[in-house]
Amino acid sequence: MGCARVPPAASGADARARFLDTYARGEPASRGAGALSARRGTKRQGTLDLRWASSAESVVVVGFAGPVRALDATLLGESVYVALRPMDLGMAGLLPRNEGLGARGLRFLTRPWDFSSAWIHGALERTSVESVEKGYRLSGTIDSDRGTHPYSLDLDPKGDPKRLRIGRAGGEGTLIIVRYGPTRSYRGGRLPRWIEWEHGPSLLRLAVAEYARTTPGRLRHSPAADPEWEVMTLDDPRSRDLLRRFLGVGETGVEP
Repeated sequence: MGCARVPPAASGADARARFLDTYARGEPASRGAGALSARRGTKRQGTLDLRWASSAESVVVVGFAGPVRALDATLLGESVYVALRPMDLGMAGLLPRNEGLGARGLRFLTRPWDFSSAWIHGALERTSVESVEKGYRLSGTIDSDRGTHPYSLDLDPKGDPKRLRIGRAGGEGTLIIVRYGPTRSYRGGRLPRWIEWEHGPSLLRLAVAEYARTTPGRLRHSPAADPEWEVMTLDDPRSRDLLRRFLGVGETGVEP
């Protein structure tokens, strides 16, 4: 019985029900590890070994470039702090509500396997479902402070996610595409083996090595910036340009 495979869904409605039951039930406090690689066009930008932990609306990420601790990032509700240690720089402030998908959208994109938030769960329940090659497609709209965004979510025949496309407000072009690898069982539950975020010419890929449950009390926030560092606000254009360059994503002047 432990080796039995999940059979294909009998219908689109069945695939959506399986998906919601697996990925939209609410993620408890968890931690994980993996390798994050970046590519811009055909040019590779390097790889970071990541460790992360999350609980409710809090996400903490630490990145290592080889033995060097290179990145600290903390998202607490709508407040964010990022430290680029090799540059002796920090960025802190509130996430702008009128960019991208806003703060709640960024929280989802940092954990794109968790569809339990009320705003996105409700949108999934209102979707239309159609059969496509090798699976099903859920289509609908989600709301942000910028307006209404069209989206489509492709599921495999078993109801696991394959590809999420979110359009810009008003339906003019693509804001971001998230791709999901084959699902496997970790100590903390089932999760895709890898996840990709595509924004314009840039691609981030996270290969998941570890995923486990933890207790909320063990969530440790990133250490504060050193006193001699320069700490910039998020609305400073320099901070965004530096972060994009560090991760190898986006372009100057392009909406994140």
